[in-house]
Amino acid sequence: MEKENYLTTILVVGLVIVAIILASNTKTSAPQEEKNRISVSETSTLTVDPNKAEVFVRIVTLEKTAQESKNKNSQVSSNVVKALKKEGVKDKDIETSQFSIYPKYEYEEITEINLRKSNQVLVGYEVVNVLKVITQDLEKVGKLIDAAVDSGANDIERVTFGLTKEREKEIKQQAMIMASDDAKEKAIALATNLGVSLLMPISISELSFYYQPFDFYARGALVEKAVAAETVINPQKLDVSASVNLVYEIR
Repeated sequence: MEKENYLTTILVVGLVIVAIILASNTKTSAPQEEKNRISVSETSTLTVDPNKAEVFVRIVTLEKTAQESKNKNSQVSSNVVKALKKEGVKDKDIETSQFSIYPKYEYEEITEINLRKSNQVLVGYEVVNVLKVITQDLEKVGKLIDAAVDSGANDIERVTFGLTKEREKEIKQQAMIMASDDAKEKAIALATNLGVSLLMPISISELSFYYQPFDFYARGALVEKAVAAETVINPQKLDVSASVNLVYEIR
């Protein structure tokens, strides 16, 4: 009798343990309730004034030998740098953007009896040195171009108007705030139209931030300089855009 009671007790305890394990597994595997949500994205654009200019000054020399051309280019470049410094440009704001030396050829036509051919002739060696000059004084861009050309520069490749890193950071924050405000307004409008309540945001993410610097090609300005005392360049405004995505819980 005692043996039967002992076996019965073990069986009951085993059934209880199995029931607890099954209940635990059922609770764990039950799918979590998925929240109702609404997702909106918005892009906002700001129009701002640039606060930085990069002037690309091109110095080209052509001589019979590479050494002669390099030496002449070095001398002209030195004169250009000195002239730029007189206008207040610092050493750290003048850097080499491009430097190359290569042979320059011309083709001459040779006509013989019933035969016409061209012959490649070495003219000399061309050295190209492009200096990038950075300034935050946009009103002096024309003066910097004049100083470079008057001291021997052959050409101004372009002037790029953009934003300093500090200013870009400020504008990015403004654009992101605008984009998030616009996205919130869109979410409110959708929720109202659908007859649901908008709760707290579940997630907020930045999708993109972009602006395109404005490139001004100054060759026309150099032509005008032939009849004008100073070169005048007026920078164009920049469009800055930012995109965000908001996800709201709704009920």
